Amino acid sequence: MRSLSASSSKPPVTSDAVVFNYQRPTRARLIALGTGGRLWLVEAFDPLHKVWVWQDESNNMEQAVEGARRLSLFPS
Repeated sequence: MRSLSASSSKPPVTSDAVVFNYQRPTRARLIALGTGGRLWLVEAFDPLHKVWVWQDESNNMEQAVEGARRLSLFPS
């Protein structure tokens, strides 16, 4: 697992996102890390607290998008 360190020179920035809303909202989003790296995060929306919650991460776009799609198919 990678840490999004506060000591990085630049904060992470989202450039692309794919959102699914079958049984529950989920998304896969690409973030550019301050170190120059990129990482796809898979997140599910928590409607009670109104926040996106980390579920998984990947360097592979197809794997992250498929993970978000599958996660969206199952109710929370």
